[in-house]
Amino acid sequence: MPDGDDVTIPPAGLPTQAAPFVPAPRAPHPWDSLPPGLPSPIVAPPRRALGKGLLFGGSLALIVALFLGAGAVYVANRDPLDSRAEAAAEDRRSLPLTPFEQVNAALKTQAEALLRGDEKVWLAAVDPARRNLRDRYRAMYRSLRVLGVSHFDYRTYVRDVRPDRSGSLKIGADVAYCFAGDTCVKEKSAVSDGPPSVAQELTLKHSKGEWLITSLAPRKPTADKYRAPWASGELVTVAGKRVTLIGAPSEKKYFRRLLPVAERAAVVNDRFAALVGNPQQRYRVYLAGAKQWKSWYGGITDKWIVAYAFPRNEAGTDVVLNMAELKDDREFLATTVQHELGHVVTVGNVHRRTWVESDMWLKEGIAEYIGWYPRPATASWRRPAVRSLVNGSGRPKSMAVDPLKAQARLRDGDAFYGFGHFSADCMAKKYGQRALFTFVRLHLREDRDLDSASSEAFGKPFAAVDKACIAYIRDRA
Repeated sequence: MPDGDDVTIPPAGLPTQAAPFVPAPRAPHPWDSLPPGLPSPIVAPPRRALGKGLLFGGSLALIVALFLGAGAVYVANRDPLDSRAEAAAEDRRSLPLTPFEQVNAALKTQAEALLRGDEKVWLAAVDPARRNLRDRYRAMYRSLRVLGVSHFDYRTYVRDVRPDRSGSLKIGADVAYCFAGDTCVKEKSAVSDGPPSVAQELTLKHSKGEWLITSLAPRKPTADKYRAPWASGELVTVAGKRVTLIGAPSEKKYFRRLLPVAERAAVVNDRFAALVGNPQQRYRVYLAGAKQWKSWYGGITDKWIVAYAFPRNEAGTDVVLNMAELKDDREFLATTVQHELGHVVTVGNVHRRTWVESDMWLKEGIAEYIGWYPRPATASWRRPAVRSLVNGSGRPKSMAVDPLKAQARLRDGDAFYGFGHFSADCMAKKYGQRALFTFVRLHLREDRDLDSASSEAFGKPFAAVDKACIAYIRDRA
């Protein structure tokens, strides 16, 4: 993520947070380092009671691929599928278990203890001399239980099946997991991304006839510092009718204030979830304190990002809020939560091709439409930036504008998201809200090209819809 010394002056007529006026510094853009084509952070311009530009994210999808190096041994721990496998398994049962097989048996026992709610057996797999590690596993157990863990499966492999000279064995032990209410597809296939997973490495040592975990670390390089909230400390929750709030104990103080805001956002998003055919059993919103913000899902260090949505394959999408930045502005908080839940319903719980950058205008535009609903794009703080964009020398000739570039200024991002909002507004007003969300479903969820999706949703080729909406935006911005 590049550093920059550029400054952006807040739009005229919008007071800053404090006097005298200090120009807001250029915000570094987290989309600089994101995988291509993923929804990017959002630029929130200065406005009443908020005098600095802030970003909050779309989906930060850190998809962890299972990498098996040369000579790796992958153990799936599956039941035999045919008679030959049954016979081979019977033959192996008559032989002593290898150290790796013994380790897998110990991990399977630990996973089963978690699912049935046996904390004592869960902790028995961890070296009792490693007090900090046991505390970590205790917190992990309690967080997983409070989140309603319904599936927990170790996917293990090693490069050398023999212990080292100290008697320790280092293994890859990725965790595939699901929670109650998830769409839990337990295996990856041509039509499914499989369950969400955490890439990790374990070291185990043989002691008194048992294999005990002595260390736990993210698996590199594929881990990319990925860390699910449940793996980062004990969590507390509160459940409303449609939303579960989750946070570290330090963030529990915000539950009462945020729950009604999130419940209202859920009601709005339930409407749009139905229109795209993606109803949600329950929304999960994580409240991050300063420590959690820097560790959950890889960590965010850029102070301008205040929220993001993280897809967990078809199992669902988590929304994460930086409460330090959102707690003091109720209106901004409400818009942020509603926007991020918009990503949950429009692009969550779906298996499709790799997202491409050219989708960004619609993914962010429809999330802005939902975030501000029922207010129109003309009520958005972004309107002045959109007006400058459409009246400038480089004004867009299509709604499907290019994605933001790494060197984009804060105002460029503001104009991009605002322009997407106006585009969604136009399609809803000219062709109807149901037609708009049919278009979103066909293009973003079912991978139809723009022209095919437009013809089915609006009864017109995309070029005709595009031309009409460009004129609409210029007239109203």
